[in-house]
Amino acid sequence: MDILDELAEKFALTLDSQLCNDSNYLKSTALLHEFSEGLSAEQSAELDDIAAGLTSASFNAGVRSGLKLGARIAVGLIGGYK
Repeated sequence: MDILDELAEKFALTLDSQLCNDSNYLKSTALLHEFSEGLSAEQSAELDDIAAGLTSASFNAGVRSGLKLGARIAVGLIGGYK
């Protein structure tokens, strides 16, 4: 398993809880749910799957970017002490 994937799993609960406390995320989720009520059950389920995929991809990209930035900062700080 990729180390970034392992770290993402370790931080998933903390980051997920932050996302669920984000008012923009909650509002967007509510609007999407409201919109999906006008669709057939199959279309609504497909829309839910797409939204979940987008959320997951955004979450994973954010974690990876943050970890890479943190690593670069750490290397810079360590290199500064030489």
